[in-house]
Amino acid sequence: MVEWNHSKRWNPFNSYKLLAHVEEWRRIKRGQCIPAPILVTVDPSNMCNLDCKWCNAEYIRNKSHMMMSEDLLLKIADYLPYWAERRPGVRAVCIAGGGEPLLNKGVGAFINRLVGNGIEVGVVTNGTIIDRFIEPLSKCVWVGVSVDAGIGESYERYKGSRQFATVIENIQSLVKYSKEHRTTLGSDRPSYGVSYKYLLYESNIYEMFIAAQTARDIGCKNIHFRPAGTPWDKIGSQEISFHPRDIQEFSDRISECMTLDGPDFGVYGITHKFSSQFEKENCFSKCHAVFMTAVLEPGSHPDLFNLGLCCDRRGDKKLELLTDSESPTEIYHVWGSPLHWAMHDAVNVAECPRCTYQPHNEIYENVILQDSMTHKFI
Repeated sequence: MVEWNHSKRWNPFNSYKLLAHVEEWRRIKRGQCIPAPILVTVDPSNMCNLDCKWCNAEYIRNKSHMMMSEDLLLKIADYLPYWAERRPGVRAVCIAGGGEPLLNKGVGAFINRLVGNGIEVGVVTNGTIIDRFIEPLSKCVWVGVSVDAGIGESYERYKGSRQFATVIENIQSLVKYSKEHRTTLGSDRPSYGVSYKYLLYESNIYEMFIAAQTARDIGCKNIHFRPAGTPWDKIGSQEISFHPRDIQEFSDRISECMTLDGPDFGVYGITHKFSSQFEKENCFSKCHAVFMTAVLEPGSHPDLFNLGLCCDRRGDKKLELLTDSESPTEIYHVWGSPLHWAMHDAVNVAECPRCTYQPHNEIYENVILQDSMTHKFI
């Protein structure tokens, strides 16, 4: 299934970019010093002002209603470049959440501190309160706005809110500010800017073209379609599935949307982490990604954080390396520790949902362990 125009194959959704990190990941060996993750996710909030039907963070939202304090966020921002006292440290941060990150008033200061420390920042938000953070968001490399609809009626049906028009207006304001002030987000680079994120779910497949037109017209750099996946805590019970006619409809609609693709706007239909039937397809034997990235989540108090190992399994205690830590420096004692390796050994891939880090694991097993590509022979 075509995911993007061939001329746009060098794009942020192309997982082959991970091959750039093969030599670093080669250092992931038991008993040796594990390199710092290149990217980590930070969840400033476990609260949300929407109620999306497919929410993959519903479990943690129901368990915890916490936000990190601004003081803790700034401590994290100052520690990440020196992760576990090893250089280079973390080089990019995705600010996302088990909820809506911008509900945390400290996010603006957090972005500013990260950028000041030389760390690139991307933000995933539902877009409803972007207007409160225009200036710091404009310093990000990208901002992904989870709109997931082309019309207000669908937005209300699937997200439980009538704020579709507000989100569209907020995106326009952020794009305009970033371009006028020539910020990082307003750069002419093809993948810098605002992305209109669109999870496919039931009947919203039929309005993909409307959404693509809207995204292009309000100044987004791209629109990113992908199937919604079943959350980890609902595997085997409340599975999200797609009828063959939905998959055919997606194929027809993505071809239609591709007609809008051009020099200043990209259309991407990301399906390579799924089977042809939009089911999970985790083609690896072990999770090696637990050493490649991590999630810093709110703890039981605003000044405490948890260190999770998977963004797809937020709240799963089986993958929580630190619980209620008060200092980021504690990461030094656990990263690459016997406990870390024990968690890696215990992961049952069959219990995992559709894996965000599927390409990481496939590359580690096939390129690093097996050398299936004889990659040194360029």
